[in-house]
Amino acid sequence: MALEAKGATMDLAALLAQAAAPRRFPPLEGSDASLLAAMGSNVRAKLDATPGVTMVPGHNIDMYAVRDFLTADECTSLMALVDADVKPSTRLGAKVDTSFRTSHTCRLSATEPLVADVENRIVALLGLPNELSETVQGQRYQTGQQFKMHNDYFAGGQPYSATVDAEGGQRTWTAMVFLNEPQAGGSTNFPRANVKVKPRTGALLTWFNLDRDGLPNPFTHHEGMIVEVGVKYILTKWFRERPWQSSAQSDAMRV
Repeated sequence: MALEAKGATMDLAALLAQAAAPRRFPPLEGSDASLLAAMGSNVRAKLDATPGVTMVPGHNIDMYAVRDFLTADECTSLMALVDADVKPSTRLGAKVDTSFRTSHTCRLSATEPLVADVENRIVALLGLPNELSETVQGQRYQTGQQFKMHNDYFAGGQPYSATVDAEGGQRTWTAMVFLNEPQAGGSTNFPRANVKVKPRTGALLTWFNLDRDGLPNPFTHHEGMIVEVGVKYILTKWFRERPWQSSAQSDAMRV
């Protein structure tokens, strides 16, 4: 079936797909899309060839999981480190919405042998240079807390764009490790990609925040759903396109 639109014949399926496509944010100024696309391809190839890594089926997203990335004892020790240093989570360049991100966050120092070991294992899994990685963060979600739908990549044309470009440019891969399982709720949901991941102790989830052309991928937008009963702990580590340089803004522990 075809429709006539301003003298041009348009396929109905193409029209519907165009209408359903989410709005795309502009790329970060200073980023190299071809370099980013290659980074995505290289990591995909490594993960595809690594035993124990499973590709997560989703719509327009590159996502992988490792079932037992950390042991239960390692998770218990890491949760204690998170509890010792958490502060209210913040957001970068966000409008005031006290209900948007209600969790607590901390930076975990690589001077702790376990933290350094976990960071090295994430770096080895993805095969990316360690200097591209941000400091690992710990997040804690208590009952009733959430993080509404957001993106890990950085968009161009924003007040923060110049700062994050100077820090190391675009975020590429996200690695998230679930440290425990709340009694109810707390899933990580990618509604546009049709993926919802329930927390499982020690499991790692990683995804590419860009598309196959190295541009911001709106299908990677995700939410930390409300924890209905219990507490949820996760670790998150992000990778940049260039060596990451900490700054006053990055030390604010935001995404």
